Amino acid sequence: MNIEYQRAFAEIDEIFKLMPMDLLSKIPPKLRQMISENKAQDYKIKIEEPLEEKNLKKETVVILGLIYRDFISSPEEREQLQLKEAEDLKKIEEEMQKQYDINQIFDKRKNKQIEQNDTELIVYKEPSFLKKFFNLIKGIFKK
Repeated sequence: MNIEYQRAFAEIDEIFKLMPMDLLSKIPPKLRQMISENKAQDYKIKIEEPLEEKNLKKETVVILGLIYRDFISSPEEREQLQLKEAEDLKKIEEEMQKQYDINQIFDKRKNKQIEQNDTELIVYKEPSFLKKFFNLIKGIFKK
């Protein structure tokens, strides 16, 4: 398992120790056991209340959010959270479709090729001093 998730499990296990029993009883024992078994043993952290002031890992916050949504929240709140999550995922998918639209990608490539063909420059190289000198001498002898 990834070390970041093991550390997140260690933080969650410490948070479980701070939770009141009525909330902790809503979380399935198998999940609590899995978190306890897979936590990083060498990662020591002391978490105290309030949790807002602690620098929790991003993974910890995400897992706690999932635990709250799936086990602690009321059925009405759970439904609202799932609807909001579905809307957020739909917005992300739409943004990605706009960003990576196949037709737009090919149109951009065609436009770039047209622009490159129209703006090609011819490089003019001025003759060097010696070349000018030899041309001058040739010109004198031709007359």
